Amino acid sequence: MQSERFAVGLTPLPTAARVTRQRSALRMRILSTVISMALLVAIIWFLGRDWSTAWTVGLVIAWVASSAFWFVLSVVGLQRAKRDLASIDEGVAFYLDPQGIEFVHPTPARISWQELSALKLVGRNFGAGPSIVAEAGGRRVAGVPVSFLDASPAVIDSAARAYSLGRANLDTAALDHLL
Repeated sequence: MQSERFAVGLTPLPTAARVTRQRSALRMRILSTVISMALLVAIIWFLGRDWSTAWTVGLVIAWVASSAFWFVLSVVGLQRAKRDLASIDEGVAFYLDPQGIEFVHPTPARISWQELSALKLVGRNFGAGPSIVAEAGGRRVAGVPVSFLDASPAVIDSAARAYSLGRANLDTAALDHLL
């Protein structure tokens, strides 16, 4: 007998790729900092002799502040990507079936199609990206980032429409406002 449930699994692949991109960005940030420091030293050495000390100090302070800002931003991005990767368990995120939707990860919850008030994408395109959120009675019951899932929003929407007999669909209006 074949199961009547549609399982949306968890996959670490997109998040692992994000960790790799963030590591690469951090390496490039270090490299660009070293190159810009060499350029700054060369500019000050060759052109800065006619400048006042205040201009030289101001230029160095601006370079240090800019470099520190971008370095910290890269480190924080890498740490968040690693944290997201560590939070992805193996297995199923949620099931869709003729009775409703059952979340397994990150918080277990069961919502019937009659109780479901919204199934939508929420959030921004930063970090793990937008999440699929289920609401019952107007309040958030469960959610999981789309980047953690092995099914696309279009596939999840189709399954939700099919299993709910057209009563529920994935609201993707948040995709219009990702930035």
